Amino acid sequence: RKHTILKTMITYQTSSPTPPKYLQEDGVSEDCKKLLSILPKEKGWIGSYIYNYQGFWTSPRLIQGVIACQQQFQAQDNDILLVTTPKSGTTWLKAILFSLVNRKKYSIFEQNHPLLVKNPHDLVPFLELKLYVDGQVPDFSSCTPPRILSTHLPYDSLPKSVQDSRTKLVYLCRNPRDTFIPMWHFTNNLRLDYIDTNSIEEMFDHFCKGVSLYGPFWNHVLDYWRKSIENPKKVIFLMYEEIKEKSKIQLKRLAEFLEFPFSI
Repeated sequence: RKHTILKTMITYQTSSPTPPKYLQEDGVSEDCKKLLSILPKEKGWIGSYIYNYQGFWTSPRLIQGVIACQQQFQAQDNDILLVTTPKSGTTWLKAILFSLVNRKKYSIFEQNHPLLVKNPHDLVPFLELKLYVDGQVPDFSSCTPPRILSTHLPYDSLPKSVQDSRTKLVYLCRNPRDTFIPMWHFTNNLRLDYIDTNSIEEMFDHFCKGVSLYGPFWNHVLDYWRKSIENPKKVIFLMYEEIKEKSKIQLKRLAEFLEFPFSI
């Protein structure tokens, strides 16, 4: 029996498991493959390569999701769109946004509050990462307004309907050191059982050159910061560190921006 168990363990450890979708680079459409052939590319954070599309870097499968999202998504004036660079506090702010906007619908003391039984990413789904990533057409008919959605896209790559509507954009920025370190850990963990991991020195050089997921980092941050100054009723610029240090002030500011102010 011990021999059988040992043999099973050895077989399991030496066999090559099927890579997950995010590492399968042949699962994109023919049109997307043609596009990839002419795009600049660098060594990837998750897969083999990362490609520059519309001035930002991302993976092949996500480019397919970005294109579908840009072509199909129709924003509504009462939509709320959370925007972040990866690993800057997205999940945390999704939970905050959902509970803030729905606090009359779901009491925070409710035993079956959605945040106690569902992941924030299910309650506030990504556009290009989830809803449109494999060319599917999402059904928004059951969504009660306001729809709360999220994206990592730079401002200029947002669907035109988002830019032209009164959709409110909530942007969260985190300092670059604390954005880079979790990004390096996170992407290496996704590669761990399938391909070689990336050294922190190599990916730090990539990050500084602007070759990071949805980067360059500074372009992403500065574009939304400028938009928040140009149109403060449409874009609010939040900082991760300020929300941690001055939660009451920043949550009140966010609630007023979303037109869900707290009572006295």
